[in-house]
Amino acid sequence: MLTELEDKSGELRQESLAFKDRRSQLNAEASLWAAKRDELNRATEGLIDKAQEFKKLRDESNKNVAESKKKRDESNEKTSQLYAMIDDIRRKYNSTGERPIRDLHREIEHLEFRQQTEVLSPDKEKQLVDKIAALHAEFRSRKEQLEKNEELRKLLDEAQALRDKASSYHGQVIKFAEMAQEYHDKMIGTFKEADQTRAEADAAQKEFLKAQ
Repeated sequence: MLTELEDKSGELRQESLAFKDRRSQLNAEASLWAAKRDELNRATEGLIDKAQEFKKLRDESNKNVAESKKKRDESNEKTSQLYAMIDDIRRKYNSTGERPIRDLHREIEHLEFRQQTEVLSPDKEKQLVDKIAALHAEFRSRKEQLEKNEELRKLLDEAQALRDKASSYHGQVIKFAEMAQEYHDKMIGTFKEADQTRAEADAAQKEFLKAQ
């Protein structure tokens, strides 16, 4: 009887040691999963912060696009008003049926906008470029004629300065729009990366719970 008890006690001690070893192994495994989970959670938080910064930069760029568009359109409108004044004065000095310089300016603007925004075939692109070049030549010729009048020359100089401003603002519109798109793409990519690390952190949490 005593021998049986001693044998049973020995078996229980062996089982207890085995359980302790298993428990230690699981605790070590749990610690590893917990460390990995925490590391992934930190990475996720960092990526979200980074994505939010890209979002902020994108929104700032879009705001700059809107402001530059407003300034460009205001400059173009003032230019158009000046050309209307020029045409009124021109009509006082001669009654020729020449095309108003304001109409030339508007058509050039319209065609240049098409050239910058539309996808055209090589033939269509060449036709458009040739048309713009011809209009510019006509515009310069008409401007040279009008500049012989001192009053008109001053108005033409003022109109040209406004056109230059509008062109500069349009360049800013393009620049800020490209920046906004770049920041948007980076934001989306970073949020996707954060989703991936969050999913990996969730998987590590499940493994951690299994090991407990």
